[in-house]
Amino acid sequence: MATFPLRTGRATFLLRMLAPGPLVADVGPDAVRVRMGWLGGATVPVVRVERISRIAWPWWGGVGVRLGRGLVAFVAAAGEAAILELDGELSVRTPLPWRTRRVVIGAKDLEGFVEAVAAARRAAWSAGLSPPAGSP
Repeated sequence: MATFPLRTGRATFLLRMLAPGPLVADVGPDAVRVRMGWLGGATVPVVRVERISRIAWPWWGGVGVRLGRGLVAFVAAAGEAAILELDGELSVRTPLPWRTRRVVIGAKDLEGFVEAVAAARRAAWSAGLSPPAGSP
């Protein structure tokens, strides 16, 4: 399992009150897990990820667990983040249950995070798990 700290900024100190502990995303062989204390968290099975790309998270988008148009973001600072587009709706905690098809994660080492998710997807598919429809 690879652990990726979330990028932090000046407003991160506000998160520490509601999200004690490390702000990290873990990429394992079967899932991507991100937790932000009482604010929420998500477990995304890697075989459900149809596409992973980048998104510029704006400063006015806020920090913490954020709800947007068809997405849930786990960000501790503005800047570049990864967006996981899923093959269907997934239930996440925001802190109440919420359904989404896109999950944004603001990892500090964005390149490493994207590569780790892609490698986990390839390994899962090689192990016989079905890739999402329309995937290369």
